[in-house]
This record gives sequence, C-alpha cells and structure tokens, in this order.
Amino acid sequence: MEAITNLVEHWLEPIVAFCGAAALYFGGFERDVQGGSGFRQFLGLLLTLVVFLVVWAVVDKVVGPDSVKGILVATAVAGLAIPLEARVGFMIVGVRTRRAGH
Repeated sequence: MEAITNLVEHWLEPIVAFCGAAALYFGGFERDVQGGSGFRQFLGLLLTLVVFLVVWAVVDKVVGPDSVKGILVATAVAGLAIPLEARVGFMIVGVRTRRAGH
C-alpha cells in the first residue's frame, strides 16, 4: 500500500500540471485537432500526456529528484514544451494540430 501511495504522490504534480498546460495550449492558444476519428484524437491526447510525463521525469531526475527545485524546473520545462509534446503525441496516431481557423 505504501508503494501505491508513493507512486500517486510522485506523479500527481505532473498530471495536474499537464491539465493546466493542455487547457491553456488547446483553449488559450486556439489550437484545433484535425483529422482522425474521435477515438484517435483521444489517443493523441493520452499520448501527449505520456510524452509530457516522460519529459517531466527526465528533467526531474537531472535537476534533482525529490526536491522542490526539481519539481519546479521539471514542471516549467515540460509545460513550455507542450506544443512539441502535443505535436509528437498526435503525430503518432496520424492526427495534426493547427491554429484554429486555418
């Protein structure tokens, strides 16, 4: 049970950060997801989350695992890289992201 608690505590920060970053990127910057079915678009969003978590984990390990500095730097880097992460995540399933209206 302790292992599950540690896992949840460790991954809660990047998942919450992804929700905010994805909402700002897709809503605030007016990005459209084009192509594919609704299921493929959903898979693209999940794969974007996976890419975000991988980037966050790598930066966290490099900067300093289990430190406030590591969490803040990892969150900032992964959050700023959300356009690239989204492009990769959606490209894997053959869906594109573009500016709205284009």
